[in-house]
Amino acid sequence: MSTNPYQTPEGQLTTSDHAYGEIQFFSPSSRINRLRYWAHGVLFALGFYALAAIGFALFSFVSPWVGGPIIAVAYIALLVTSVIIMVQRLHDLNKSGWLWLLALVPLANIYLLVILIFFKGTEGDNDYGLQPPPNKTWHWVLALGFPVLFTIVLIAVAIPAYNQYLERAGLQGLDSQYEQQSDYPADSTATEGATDEADYPTEDASATEEQSYESVDGATADEVPAEEGVIEEEVETTEETETPQ
Repeated sequence: MSTNPYQTPEGQLTTSDHAYGEIQFFSPSSRINRLRYWAHGVLFALGFYALAAIGFALFSFVSPWVGGPIIAVAYIALLVTSVIIMVQRLHDLNKSGWLWLLALVPLANIYLLVILIFFKGTEGDNDYGLQPPPNKTWHWVLALGFPVLFTIVLIAVAIPAYNQYLERAGLQGLDSQYEQQSDYPADSTATEGATDEADYPTEDASATEEQSYESVDGATADEVPAEEGVIEEEVETTEETETPQ
């Protein structure tokens, strides 16, 4: 053991008569509080997205045999680090790290997520070690900045999609109205045409009426001479009767 008083302390740290445990990112034996849980989760997620983006680029433009393994490694690393920070957070709550298995159980995973995010850890040391050291600036930046950035990105994506939906809905509404209007004049025109046909005689009806008029005129013309001949005979008979013998 070194006796150099200027050597950097190792292992458990002590500040203001309060002992703090050492944070090891990839060791399940450490303890992390709520803010560090968020910060470490965001840090590992950013690393995963960067590695996955490289893998997808190589998969698309180089070869699937090059990008595929990188994508697989990125997913495996994300799963492993997610389990590690869940175990560290459960240790801060003085609970067994095996409770992370609740993340695989429906509904129980919601309970696990609530206690990991909102429940305060044990003050001082517990069964799993000393309390975590005070938070640093980058913990606050990642823990609070990432949700804000995620919300901004979500809104930036959602607003154009919503506007496109409104445009499609408006165009469909206009098309349906145009179809209804185009159907209505056709029906009304057909109705008006039927009314006109009923009100005005057709050519066949006009020809029939003309024939009937001609037959009536012919019959009248035949009857008029006959009546004139009867009248003349009656006049002649009357004259013979009045003439003296």
